[in-house]
Amino acid sequence: MYMPSIIELPETISELSDEGKALFNRFFDIRGSIGKMVIPEEMKPWIEKTFGGVASVEQQKIIKIFNKVTFESAMFNELRAKRPIEAKTDDSVTKEINESAGDPFCKPLSMTPADSFGRIKGKFCITASNVAKYDGLHGLVIFNKHNPLDFTEKEVQDYFHTSLKWFDKAHKSNKEAAYPFLLWNCLWRAAASIIHGHFQLVLGEGKHYAEAEEYNETRKRYYNEYKSDYFFDFYKLHELIGLGLERKNLRVFTNIAPRKDKEITIISEKPDNNFISAVYKAANCLVKDFGVMSFNIGIIFPPLNKDEGWEDFPVIARIVDRGKLSNKTVDVGGMEMYARSNVIETDPYKVFEKIKSYF
Repeated sequence: MYMPSIIELPETISELSDEGKALFNRFFDIRGSIGKMVIPEEMKPWIEKTFGGVASVEQQKIIKIFNKVTFESAMFNELRAKRPIEAKTDDSVTKEINESAGDPFCKPLSMTPADSFGRIKGKFCITASNVAKYDGLHGLVIFNKHNPLDFTEKEVQDYFHTSLKWFDKAHKSNKEAAYPFLLWNCLWRAAASIIHGHFQLVLGEGKHYAEAEEYNETRKRYYNEYKSDYFFDFYKLHELIGLGLERKNLRVFTNIAPRKDKEITIISEKPDNNFISAVYKAANCLVKDFGVMSFNIGIIFPPLNKDEGWEDFPVIARIVDRGKLSNKTVDVGGMEMYARSNVIETDPYKVFEKIKSYF
């Protein structure tokens, strides 16, 4: 069955209605270029073996996508986008996870501190206070299971409901702290310093975290200019090009200008069971279908104090792959750090083809 490619995006856009093209062009600028090179004869056998042919390497088609609203940018190379994706399990990682059992998170009551307002115990998890905090209210949800890649939907539902209870209790302990953010870092490529499965929870004071503030300002500017909802329109353009689906008051799409590889975005009116289920499905899809072993999930919630100017702000989850655990190079380099241009390995169409089957 034919599947579109991110490299063919200009052709996909050309087939949209005038209204669809206008919506797309409101958000994105796309540029194509050809990277040319001359390959020595001695190198050609290696090129053939590695890439399957010389011609496609000597002239490489590159697509650069720039979000004119948020100034996010991504670059896709045809060579990378065409590579098949295999879901492989790294036995050495499984061995390392098993050998790390017995870490402090395996004994949370005796080896982790409690928050000043106490602990919250779920069916499959328990909360703790983070020892090295990056905000005043910074807690953990520690999974009962040691292996962070072993999770069921029932367990993930419990992790999230326990997190929501933590936000509520933390807020009651300090009414000025009202800006919730949840982070799920899975294994060391995703900056998890402890292997044992866990969430990180922070509740900020005074202002929301920078990403949330930027989203809200963008949303207000967009409404003032177009009298339309930013999040709905951003989702809608992805649906128009075959990268979005809507189910039960939530929207799921694969961003064409992602932050990192295999990004899946989920937007919901509230953090209900349908939203939690969608987050579970996205994580499960990456692990089971793509062989991802290290990922980040970041979730922005609206302010708990119902601040003026934040009305109807949604819950936003973004999940990305952080690369092979065996890689010695990091997945964030100078282009991401200083050019704000993300070099993306995987075609968003390949990711969406898999994730849509979960819904």
